[in-house]
Amino acid sequence: MDSLFSPYLVSGVCAAIVVACSFNLLRRPNLDHIPVVGHSSLLASYWYTKGLEVDLARLAQEGFNKYKSGVFRVANLTHWVVFFHRNHLEQVARASEADFSAFHALDDSLKMEYTVGLKMDDTPPQRLLIRSDLTRNLPSLFADVRDEIVTACDDHLNPKHNEWQAISVARVISTIACRATNRILVGLPLCRDPGWIDFNANHLRVVIQEARILRLFPKFMLDRLVAKFVTDLSGRTKQGIALTGSIIKERLQHMEAEGTSWRDKPDDFLQWWLDTQQETCPVMVMRHIFSVNFASNHSLSTTFSEALLNLAGNPHYGQELRDEVEAVVSEHGWTRGALSKMHKVDSFLKESQRFEGIGDFGFPRKAMSDITLADRTFIPQGTILSFPLYAMHHDDAVYENPHVFEPFRFADMRGKEFAGSKHHMVTVTPDMLAFGFGTHACPGRFFAATVLKTLLAHIVMSYDVKLEGDKSRPNTLHLGRSILPNPAAKVMFRKRAN
Repeated sequence: MDSLFSPYLVSGVCAAIVVACSFNLLRRPNLDHIPVVGHSSLLASYWYTKGLEVDLARLAQEGFNKYKSGVFRVANLTHWVVFFHRNHLEQVARASEADFSAFHALDDSLKMEYTVGLKMDDTPPQRLLIRSDLTRNLPSLFADVRDEIVTACDDHLNPKHNEWQAISVARVISTIACRATNRILVGLPLCRDPGWIDFNANHLRVVIQEARILRLFPKFMLDRLVAKFVTDLSGRTKQGIALTGSIIKERLQHMEAEGTSWRDKPDDFLQWWLDTQQETCPVMVMRHIFSVNFASNHSLSTTFSEALLNLAGNPHYGQELRDEVEAVVSEHGWTRGALSKMHKVDSFLKESQRFEGIGDFGFPRKAMSDITLADRTFIPQGTILSFPLYAMHHDDAVYENPHVFEPFRFADMRGKEFAGSKHHMVTVTPDMLAFGFGTHACPGRFFAATVLKTLLAHIVMSYDVKLEGDKSRPNTLHLGRSILPNPAAKVMFRKRAN
C-alpha cells in the first residue's frame, strides 16, 4: 500500500504546486513597462538563485546603482517586487491604506490568518496601545526594564572576574531581548519562564517557514486544503494557552470582582489590553501578545547582536562609551531621562542599524488600486513594492564613507548641524529608514530604543568584550529579504572589577 500511495502523494503535491504557481502567474499585474534587474522571469529567478535567498542584496544594489532616480523590479518565485527610489518616499508615506497598503503587504508576506490566527484588521488596537500607553508610561516602566536587563545579563553573561568567557551572540542576546520585552508585555514571572522564551523564539522561525510555503498558493487553496497541512496553528495555540491561560483568567477574575483597580494590579501591556476590553478570549489575547513579540524580538535581538559584534570588533570604543555613561549616570542616575543624554550610545546603535540593518529591503506596500506616481510611473493594482534599504543606507550621496562603520557618526552630526532631534535613533527621516517612515513608522521604536540603549550602557559599564582570539568579525548573513547576525558568532565577555 505504501509503495502505491507515495508516488500518488508526491504527484498530487507537485500538481498542486504547479496549479498554484500557474494561477499566481496568471493573476500577477502587468509590469512590462518597468525595467528588470536579474532574471526576466519568475521561475528562472527561483531555479538560478534559489528563490532569491542568496542574490537579493546583490540585485537590489545593482538596481539602485543603475536606476538612480527611477523604479526597477526583481523577480522571485511568486511575484515581482518593484523597488522605489528615495524620491518616492514622501508620496508613499502620505498615501492611505486604500492606495498603498502596509497591512495587506504584511499579510501577503506572513499569511497571519493561517500562521498566527489573527487577521490584519485585528491589529490596529495593538499599534494604538503601543503608541499611547507603552510610550507614555516608559519613564515609570524604566526601572523594570533595567532590572530585567541586569538580571538577565547576570543569568546569561556571568563570567568570573578576570576570566574571559565565550557566549553565542545570537542565542544569548535573543534571550535577553525577549526577557526585557516581556517584562513589559506580560510581567513577572512569565517573562523569565524558559518555556515562554522558547515558545516565542522557536515559533517566530516556524511562522516564517510556514509563510514561505503558503505564499506559493492562492487563497482559495489555503482556505480549503493547504493551510491545514502546512501550519501547526492549533499546536501553537495549545502551547501558548498552557503558558498564559491561567494568568489571563486570573486577571479577568480580578476585573470581574474588583473593577478597574485592585491591590497590586499589574502595569503591563497584557493588562492594558484587557482593560480596553477589545478582546478577552484567552486564546485571542495570547495570539495578540505573541504577535507583538513576533514584531519586536527579531528586530531588537538582531540590532543588538550586530552592535555587540561591532563593539567586540572595536573594543577601544568601549572606553569612550563607558566615559559617557559614567558621566551621565553620576549626574542623572539610571533613569530614562538619562538615556537621552547618552549621545554616543545612541549614535553607536543607530550606526549599527545603518551599517547592517535587519533587512535588505523594507517599507513594503501593496498597491490597492492603479496609481500613477508623481514622476508618471504607472503602478498597477496588486503590485508589491518596497525600498532597497541596505543600498539607501550605504549611498555615498547621503553618507560620507558609507561603507565604513563610524560609531559616533550621528553624534558628530548632531554637534555640527545643531539639528535638534534629527539624528536621534528614534527619528525617522528619508535618509534613515530602520524604523520605517510616515504614518506606519514603527510605533514601538521609543520602547525599542530604551531597551537597546539600556542594554548597551549596562554592558559597557559591567563587562569587557572582544572577539575570540585573532578572529575577525563574523560576516553578517543576507538571506532573502532578511539580514541576520552569523549564528556561529561568539563574543568573549569578562566581568569588570566595578
